[in-house]
Amino acid sequence: MRQLELCRKRFAGAAAAVAVLAAITVATPSARADEATGTPTPAASSAVDTTTGTTTAPPTTTATRTATAQAATMTPTTPPPTTTTPPAPVPAIIGRTSSALAIKDLQVRLKLLGRFPYAITGIYWSAVDSSVLAFQQAQNLPQSRVVDQRTWDRLRALTASPTAISRKAASSSVKDLQVRLELLGRWPYAITGVYWSAVDRSVLAFQQAQNLPQSGVVDQRTWGRLRALTATPTAVPRTGAAAQVKEAQLRLRAVGRWPYAITGVYWSALDRAVLVYQQTHNLPQSGVIDQRTWSRLVADTHRPGTFDTYRFSAGLRPLMPTLASLDARCRTGRVMCVNKATRTLTWVVNGKPLMVMWARFGGPGRETREGTFSVSRKYEYVISNLYFTPMPYSMFFSGGQAVHYSSNFARLGYASSSHGCVNIADLAQVKSLYFQVRVGDKVVVRH
Repeated sequence: MRQLELCRKRFAGAAAAVAVLAAITVATPSARADEATGTPTPAASSAVDTTTGTTTAPPTTTATRTATAQAATMTPTTPPPTTTTPPAPVPAIIGRTSSALAIKDLQVRLKLLGRFPYAITGIYWSAVDSSVLAFQQAQNLPQSRVVDQRTWDRLRALTASPTAISRKAASSSVKDLQVRLELLGRWPYAITGVYWSAVDRSVLAFQQAQNLPQSGVVDQRTWGRLRALTATPTAVPRTGAAAQVKEAQLRLRAVGRWPYAITGVYWSALDRAVLVYQQTHNLPQSGVIDQRTWSRLVADTHRPGTFDTYRFSAGLRPLMPTLASLDARCRTGRVMCVNKATRTLTWVVNGKPLMVMWARFGGPGRETREGTFSVSRKYEYVISNLYFTPMPYSMFFSGGQAVHYSSNFARLGYASSSHGCVNIADLAQVKSLYFQVRVGDKVVVRH
């Protein structure tokens, strides 16, 4: 009996140990599943009924069963790799595929800011990228090397200059603009003083041709270049000789633009008169008597091949004629070439005009003979046998007719006339001529 009781106790102990081992085996997968899910779960416990010697499993809740089922069904997975989305490309206002004119405009603006030291070619190459980047860095802009809208706006703002002639400018200013564009072959239309779309196009074409920022607006930079290209040298300056100013006043009076006295003094009224003349004759409006204005004024007041009364009245010498304008007989040898129409004597040697002077001739009934003659004799001082008047520096060419100095001509001008001789009023000129002319030299008198 005692041995039987001992066997029962040993059997009960073994059964309890098996029950504990089974509980641990059942609880282990749940713990692993919880570790996989990262969800903490209450520790499982088991009890052994000491009275019966059987093992009692811990109570199982609904939440525990759900977590356990989910953990059992989950399989370990590798997280997807993290990828970085590249930023969207910045839209380019001017790029490598842009037109040559657009690229040229970009290069011009960069050059104005000292960012493009190369030639303006209209070709987009690596140096343009570098220049754009340097500009963006200097201006604290996104350093994309791309001429985006922000970069382009800043570049245009920094290279703009104030408007010189706007659409609302006075008609005279617009007219001046059109005249200057016409002189450069950029305005094929009428000079109206009206600012319309063709003016914008012409200005833009001028800017493109001159490597200027292409705005189509007459800004100060464009206007300065346009004026410089259409300017001509000053013909009659403010510091000009009184005789020059006097001639200008005489010519302006002849065209109805000078109502004041002929004084030879350059004052503000002369600037205004010149400006009005330029406006009415479609000339660049500078208010200065430049070569273009002067040529037009002379053309309006003098016909070539005739006597230039305005130069004579101003006390100026006649203009030196060209060889082509002289009589054919005057183009060879040593010739005193006398022209009654222009009232001049020109000294010509071997086809080269050397000296020109005003001359006066015989009046009605005592006309100076015309034709080809030669110098027969010379007298530094002689008295006329017929009229008993002095004839200094006489060079006789046809009987008693001679070229000589006349104090009467110097005093009275063309209000009087000679007795048939060729009178010279400039004593210094006729004296110089006298010592150059030789006996036998040719004399041509024509009308």
